Amino acid sequence: AYGFYPLVTGVAAMLILRLIHGAIWGTCSSANATVVSDIVPPVRLGEGIGIFALCIPVGMTIGPMFGNEVLSNCGPRVMFLSLLCVSLLAVIIALFARTPPRAITKTRFSVRNLFHRKALPLSLTMFFIMIAYGAIIVFVGVYAGQKRFANVTAFFLCFSTSIFFSRLFLGRLFDRGYFHHLVVAGLTLTAAGLPWLGLAATPFQFLAAGVVSGFGFGILMPTCQAAVNDLVGFDERGAANSTYLVSYDLGTGVGVLLIGFLAEKVPLGTIYACCFFPILLSAGIFTFAALPHYLRHRSGNRGASR
Repeated sequence: AYGFYPLVTGVAAMLILRLIHGAIWGTCSSANATVVSDIVPPVRLGEGIGIFALCIPVGMTIGPMFGNEVLSNCGPRVMFLSLLCVSLLAVIIALFARTPPRAITKTRFSVRNLFHRKALPLSLTMFFIMIAYGAIIVFVGVYAGQKRFANVTAFFLCFSTSIFFSRLFLGRLFDRGYFHHLVVAGLTLTAAGLPWLGLAATPFQFLAAGVVSGFGFGILMPTCQAAVNDLVGFDERGAANSTYLVSYDLGTGVGVLLIGFLAEKVPLGTIYACCFFPILLSAGIFTFAALPHYLRHRSGNRGASR
């Protein structure tokens, strides 16, 4: 898709290309997560997904910095060609991945096979978390401009760095049975960081809120994904990861649309403070639905809640 962006001249063609790009992106995300869960030993599932998730904030930090630098110095055409080269490098690296052999069984296509019901409670928990995440990723630059804070790049650097460091330890904690504790810690940090972000009066408070909320999001995302994979069998992980990642992307999209609509009527600071409520709703779903469901259906050899 990156190779075609420099050739696009009309809005309609751009939208079609973006749809194709999004479909490819979604397919790759689900496939990557499933392959990772397949190749790591069952007793180290949390650690494996944690290492996999560790690469995401690195890409989130390097990507925008690299892209903006190339865009400002060389123009959009060179930027897209650079992205094409990076994508080809990813393809080459993927060729060296070794996956365990599995028997191929032919099944009739069904929409029901694209989702897994065991993944739904945790996916719904993540849906409301990602509403708040979408608000941060898209609108924090506008918010920083309104508050006349320093360069928003510093915020994203703090946010991504805290996500990175949170994932250094969470995988092993999940494998040792601290799933419940990790989710509670992640929800608490996120619920504290978002109102702090909305009420920030100084650049230091703005950046500190990014660190706190980054730790919260960094703990929640891979922990819930590891738990989803812990709920299903080897041959069901594709559908389970698809269900989880749909809620991930759908929550982000709903958050962007909702905050974009409200931003015309309500100050962004107030909106960020009110993002506490989706996190509170997520905590309720986790406590009364997702956690009991997980304790009933988990595999029993990893991630057990103490």
